[in-house]
Amino acid sequence: MENNRNMASRLMAFALFALVAISGLGFASVNPKLQLLNATLSETPAQPGHVLALSLHIKSMESDNCAERVAVQVAVSYPLSVRGADTQYVELLCSRDSDSKGTFTFYLPVDNLATSGTYPVSVSTTYEKKFTKLSESNTVNVQVGGVPSFAASVAASSPVDIYPGDTAQVTVAFQNTGPSPAQSAFASAESRGVQVKWAGQTQSIGQVLARGSANAVFTIEAPKDLEAGTYPLNVKLAYSDQYGNNGTKGFTFYVPVKPKADFVADASSANLLPGQKKEVSVALTNTGKQEARKVEVRIRPIYPFSTDGTVRYIESLQPGETVNLTYVITVDKDATSGGQLVGTIVNFEDPQGRKFSDTADFAMPVRMPTLVEELVAYWYLVAAGVLAVAFAVSKKMGGKKK
Repeated sequence: MENNRNMASRLMAFALFALVAISGLGFASVNPKLQLLNATLSETPAQPGHVLALSLHIKSMESDNCAERVAVQVAVSYPLSVRGADTQYVELLCSRDSDSKGTFTFYLPVDNLATSGTYPVSVSTTYEKKFTKLSESNTVNVQVGGVPSFAASVAASSPVDIYPGDTAQVTVAFQNTGPSPAQSAFASAESRGVQVKWAGQTQSIGQVLARGSANAVFTIEAPKDLEAGTYPLNVKLAYSDQYGNNGTKGFTFYVPVKPKADFVADASSANLLPGQKKEVSVALTNTGKQEARKVEVRIRPIYPFSTDGTVRYIESLQPGETVNLTYVITVDKDATSGGQLVGTIVNFEDPQGRKFSDTADFAMPVRMPTLVEELVAYWYLVAAGVLAVAFAVSKKMGGKKK
């Protein structure tokens, strides 16, 4: 009896051991433990506009187990996208399989307007074992790089139309079309013909973000004697990229200088004396390249001269044509000899009806009177004196006769 009991106990213990062993084998077979061993990219850093190949190498880590119905899915966000299906399948993946069987390749286009940075790709792996669903999640980081690239344009000109003698402000807009920012940017300008004002020839712009823009304003001057035409404005942009490398880009714009009437005045034939009021002929010449219409000419009152403010009118003055205008000029009695400055204001229209205002300064000669001229100027005093003396003499002689 005792022996039977011992035999039964041993059989029961053996059965329990076998059950535990079988249970342990069953547990190991539930999860084959798929693992993402590595991920390779066809390009690092990826460039905007390129298509990136992402290869995922997944392996079953259980030597005595296989994963069933394996699905590998990738999920991305801008600026990345997935070309083709975002999920790939394999029916069975075992640890003894070749590396090629566990390699899943996805093609990820990078948007043309992508900016530099690091972008995540989510990798989700699902599989089954004995109708038990299992999953693994991983993240692969994709670096997008590149360097700044610039385009430029004239955003504004004030005034829009530039004529000889004008000063204008030209706004140049720099557009960073590259995927990465530019640092410590400087813009400079030079020209032949038109002049770039020295104070603003070089301007600091600072940082220009990827896909961003910045402006530089240059002040230019068209000399008064500049011929009408088109003149180059050369602009250079210097900067450094995010890695500290220096870069430059040059641009050439063309500044049109339009023709316009221009004027000079001359009164060198005038012969004025201090304290004199006299009609003076002023020769006005159109030295510009365009006809002036509805011309109004007024002399500005500058000491020692003054006028009654009379305006002279000219219907049309062709390039190179001269007209003589007569003004009554009064010279201050304390004027000194020599050429004294006189200014004129000339208002006119061009053939298209646009209104302009210009100045034409000239020298008016003043001289001191000669002795004879002084005597002539005071002849009435001399005559009065002579008459007074003659009256006194005649009165005295008339008294003696009595």
